[in-house]
Amino acid sequence: MKTHHISLLTKDANQNVHFYTKVLGMRLIKNTVNQENIKIRHLFYGDYLGTPGTVVTFFVLPLLGRRTDGKHFFNSIKLAIPTGSLAFWQHRLDRLGYQTTEIDNGLKLLDPDGVELKLILTSERLTDMRIVPDSDVPAEDQITRLLGTALHVPDPRATAAFFHEWLGLSVELNAVKLEDGQTIDLLKSQRPDDRTRFGRGSIDHFALAAPTLAKLNDYWERAQQLHLNTEEYADRGWFKSIYVRDPGDNRIEIATTSPGFSLDEPLLTLGHGLGLPPQFEPQRQEILAYYEKQGVDFHDVND
Repeated sequence: MKTHHISLLTKDANQNVHFYTKVLGMRLIKNTVNQENIKIRHLFYGDYLGTPGTVVTFFVLPLLGRRTDGKHFFNSIKLAIPTGSLAFWQHRLDRLGYQTTEIDNGLKLLDPDGVELKLILTSERLTDMRIVPDSDVPAEDQITRLLGTALHVPDPRATAAFFHEWLGLSVELNAVKLEDGQTIDLLKSQRPDDRTRFGRGSIDHFALAAPTLAKLNDYWERAQQLHLNTEEYADRGWFKSIYVRDPGDNRIEIATTSPGFSLDEPLLTLGHGLGLPPQFEPQRQEILAYYEKQGVDFHDVND
């Protein structure tokens, strides 16, 4: 099983777009709204194609306060960078004013919302079709994919059993093992009695990939058979998803890898305007009118 995407909260859309596109060199692949609440913007980043497993998304909440990481929360985004690119990234981030710390096989830093990012060296490089051509990050140094995250829970054993019994995933050395070296690290909460409160940089959910709709349906049926805390089966247009809470109350999504982000926009112009899946297209004018009153132009983020 592989990663699909990870979704977080940000306070500032322009700052967020600048960091993930102009600093990290990712592509804004979808400039849209939250399907549960169209008054919340939703930004998607990834490789040029928006390949599942490369995607990082943010819900924009301008009034968002500071987060409190209590008894259960996700922490950190692990991103793969090509072997030989570490010096490039150290120099680039230092030049742009971001403090980095060397870690085993990579480096870590904080994004503008205080999200811990780990850039990890791997042997993979982007194929030609996946390279972001208008980025000033050289093709040989561009981020290639998601490698996982860390999950803080009151009872790591219960969460390990959740992933194994539901999805058949193995857990070794306190890490849920995914394909291609991807992992979800399981860590015991240091503040088991404290309430988690979402704020800037909180990770809302982590999504794994289902290769087919039939497989997604199998996972949904299995979750119900196990009497797991199932939340929702949703059609997002670009993919279909299921949402299930783990024993620590963290949100896990499984999403299909198709039809993909070019469903409603040409590949060449992904993210250049308001993207909407077909079922939300009738609301386009309503959405644009609302955001015009807020002073938001969906084309500005690409300037």
